[in-house]
Amino acid sequence: MSVWWEVEDALESIIEDYERVNHVISFFQDEKARRKGLKMAGPQTGVGLELGSGPGNFTPMLHEALDGSLVCLDYSDRMLRVGWARNREQCVGFVRAIFEALPFRKGIVSFAAGAYALRDTPEKERALEEISFALREGGNLLVVDIGRPNNWLVRNGLSLYIRFIVPAIAGIMAGYGYRNPWSLLYKTYLSLPVNRVYEGMMTEIVGRADLDELALGGLIVATAVKGK
Repeated sequence: MSVWWEVEDALESIIEDYERVNHVISFFQDEKARRKGLKMAGPQTGVGLELGSGPGNFTPMLHEALDGSLVCLDYSDRMLRVGWARNREQCVGFVRAIFEALPFRKGIVSFAAGAYALRDTPEKERALEEISFALREGGNLLVVDIGRPNNWLVRNGLSLYIRFIVPAIAGIMAGYGYRNPWSLLYKTYLSLPVNRVYEGMMTEIVGRADLDELALGGLIVATAVKGK
């Protein structure tokens, strides 16, 4: 759990540089993955839930894709304030909570989506169980995130990139030096299951899942439909 607290503190400290640096370290694939995910999920209606809404950069895209009300959830009060300031014209709700204990009754959510957020939970199966509980039957889950490629050679190459190159790029861009908040990305990366295992986990806990890989598996776009 100590890593989780480190990650939360780090995320709050990089709000101003978050989007700009992430565009570069992902080779500008982060936004492409979000749009691909929304296309895979298709049009949505009902109550939408954004998991780990952060500074609100994905919120406008979700709001546009959803015919219904959207609730943004994040643990960080500071992130929620920034997200609200960016999206206050959208009539979006905001809730402070963690993925492992969602404050929603069974079946109330029609569409849940998380972009570059679920990797940070230390209890991924528990988080998926909570999401599945909140989803109605036939409801959709969308996960856009860093992936751990199935191929061991590619996986090890990505591991080296995240461990050594990402902190260097981020440090130069944001002026933090080499030891900066992005260095914690490696710790969360190591906690990820490989992509095929993640897809199986989503299928088992939520329902039929479909996972697409981008950037040789370094990014994933996964959808799941809540089964009966």
